[in-house]
Formats: sequence, C-alpha cells, structure tokens
Amino acid sequence: MPAILLSFTISFLIGLLIGIEREHSHEEGVQAIGVRTFILFALLGTLASILNQLPLTLIISMFVFSMIIFGYLRSSDKSRKKIDIGITTEISAAIVFCLGYMVPASRFVAIIVSALVLLVLIERQRLHALARKKFKPHEIETAIIFVIFALGILPILPNHTIDPWDLFNPYNFAILIVTIAAIQFTGYITIRLFGERFGMALTGFLGGLISSTAVFANLSQTLRIHPHFKFSVIASAMLATMAMLIEIMAIIFVASSTLFFFMFKPLIVMIVTAFILTALLLSCQKKNEKALINIKSPLNLSSILKTSIFIALTLVLVVIAKRYVGTEGIFIVSFLGGLLEIHGISLATALLYLDHHLTSTTAISALSTAILASFISKFVLLWSLTPARFALETSLCLLIILFSGCMTYWLVF
Repeated sequence: MPAILLSFTISFLIGLLIGIEREHSHEEGVQAIGVRTFILFALLGTLASILNQLPLTLIISMFVFSMIIFGYLRSSDKSRKKIDIGITTEISAAIVFCLGYMVPASRFVAIIVSALVLLVLIERQRLHALARKKFKPHEIETAIIFVIFALGILPILPNHTIDPWDLFNPYNFAILIVTIAAIQFTGYITIRLFGERFGMALTGFLGGLISSTAVFANLSQTLRIHPHFKFSVIASAMLATMAMLIEIMAIIFVASSTLFFFMFKPLIVMIVTAFILTALLLSCQKKNEKALINIKSPLNLSSILKTSIFIALTLVLVVIAKRYVGTEGIFIVSFLGGLLEIHGISLATALLYLDHHLTSTTAISALSTAILASFISKFVLLWSLTPARFALETSLCLLIILFSGCMTYWLVF
C-alpha cells in the first residue's frame, strides 16, 4: 500500500508541475489541455500500470491519445488560425501519461525524464534562440557529418590489426580521428556559446575526459586560431590535465577502493593545484582580452589528420617497444602505457592489485610511473608542436602540478 500511494503521489506531482508550466505558456482559453488534465493523465498512466491488465491498458491508452487529438483540434478551432499553437502541449501530455505508467516500475527514471521534459519546456525560448540565431547551417551540417561518421562508419570498421606486423588497427585510428574532431567541434561550440575566454577552458576539461593527450596535441591549432587568448589556451591545458587526474581517481576507486585510499591525497592535491592555476590564468586573460575572432569552420580536417597520424605513430612506437622489451617489467610497461594510455594502465594496475598480483607498494609505484609518463608525453607534445615561449609557460604550470603531487607523495609515503 505505501508503495502504491507513493507511485500515485509522484505521478500527481509530475502532472502538476508540467501542467502548470503548460498553463503559463499559453493565453487563457487557447489550450484545451490544462493542469487538471495533465494530472489526470499521469494518474491514469499509473493506474493502468498498477492494474496490469493488457486489454484495460490498451483501452485507457486509446482514450488518452484520442483526448489529446481532440484537444489539439479544439485548440486549433479556437485559435481560428490566427496563431500557430504548435503541438508541444499535446506531446507533453502524451509523455506525462507514459511517465505515469512508468512510475510504479521505474520511479527514479520517471522523475529524471520528467525533470528533463520540464527543463526543455521552461527553456523553450532559449532553445529557439539557440537553434535560430546561434547555430549556422554549415555548423549543423558539420554536426550531422560527425554523427554519421561516429555512429555509422566507425562501428563497421574492423577492430583488429590488418597489417603483417600486427600494428595498424583501423578502428583505433578512427577513434583517434573522432576524438580529435570531437575536441575541435566541442571547442567551437563552447566558444560560440561562452566566448573565447571561458569556452576554451571548458573545452579543455571536456576534451581531457576523452583524451588529455589529444587536447595537448591540438593546442598548436587552438593557439593559431586564437593568438590573443594565450592564457585561456594554457588554462584549457590545465583543465585537461585536471580532468585526466579526476578520471584516474574514478577508475581507481571503482576498481579498488583500498588502492584509492593510498592514491587519494597526491591526486587531490594535483587536482586542486590545477584548478588554482586555471583560475589565475583566466583572471590574467581578462586583462588581455580582445575582440572575438570569426572562425569560418568548426573543424580543421588537415589539423585533425596530422594530429591523428602523430598520435598513431607514437602508439606504434609504444607497441614496438612493448614487443621487444616484454611485459614482465611492470614499471616499463606502466611508463610506456602512461605515455598515451594512462586510463587503461590505471585500470589494469588497480585490477592487478585487487587480484593480489601486485603489492600495494608496487601498485602505487606503477601508477606513479604511469602518471609521470603522461606528463612527459605532454612536455614532448608542447615542445615539438607549439612555440617555445608558449611551451615554456605551459610546462612551468605542469611542473607546478607535478611538484605538488610529488611532494604530497613523499610526505605521505
């Protein structure tokens, strides 16, 4: 009985909140479906779900959707074609009925979906402005091409090596291209939405969750497009590093909470240091900020291809080194893997520790080696791809983060 009453209460609140929003969005008398109807639709959905009788559920569903169609026809007749009332309210009513049906079996999902629906309805004006004013046709075309490549072409590529030397994996190379393209496109969108100063920093963090190495490999392209926003570009590099460290913490925590306890303090100090440096860099950028540069294309295909080839060749070198050195040396493997695959090495080390194949001391040392290697790869990318002054300033920031982690590691262990 309490569970059933709770389901009806949740459905009542879902119908009430979405119904109130719909009432406020239209003039009085225009919409036939109001807040009371929304509440009743949600409660009908819950009732049909609890009774769980297929014929009755079909009858109730047909009744609800016929009432939605009737309400739309009535609203259209009242408006006398003077205004375009749309079908948002009718679609919302159908979703409310479905959410009410979902509540008894999946309350949490229903609440989350209803919150998303309510957010979309409340922010309708901003969404219209975003679609009509912010994004241009060629930007939408680029997004469509990117989605087709990521979801249509990528899954059908062979996920195994195809060369006699067992080095080239088409799927992995395509993943690199998609990653670099995603970072560039995300950067373009965030800069359009938030401006160059904060947009590039946000791009660095989001890209760092995918691949901090790819972010650093793309810094030269970003700096070339935004030469007057050097501090923001460095801030994006710091946030990419911070995102990498946060992801490592999450991976270690999921794999082994005991190992997470050992690594928590050094990693959290490095994350806090990166955040402080980012705040300082962005505050400095405000003094030097200039007019926004018009970026013609969301993606630079030449830069994407060059960066992907650079990383792919480095991956091949790592594979060759592993093959000739062997996997017996855990520190050598951790170092080589940390150059480009820090997340995979972190997970593998944590799982080996969890299975008692590694002692806590060995696992901590292996993880520290992998993190050090990831910083070394960033230094190499900076000094080989970006101007010397920019590389020096960014390297100093990275050294501060690394030094804070090393000092904490030394004090703790």
